[in-house]
Amino acid sequence: MLSSNAPNANEVAQHEQVIGTLTARTGVPLAEVRALYAGEFARLARDATVRSYLALRATSNVLAMLRGRSDRM
Repeated sequence: MLSSNAPNANEVAQHEQVIGTLTARTGVPLAEVRALYAGEFARLARDATVRSYLALRATSNVLAMLRGRSDRM
């Protein structure tokens, strides 16, 4: 799953909503956004001592990655 701690149903729903929003805003395929988000969330979660803002930080980082990718095209 997306974190080392098993996410509850609300967390899963939040992740899916974020992934859907990123997909809609960027036009990048859902599977690609899901993979980027999962990877970024896991990367941030590894060293996180406070987990409250992980989803927000992962979302921001993925959006920046996707914007950077479109700027290079």
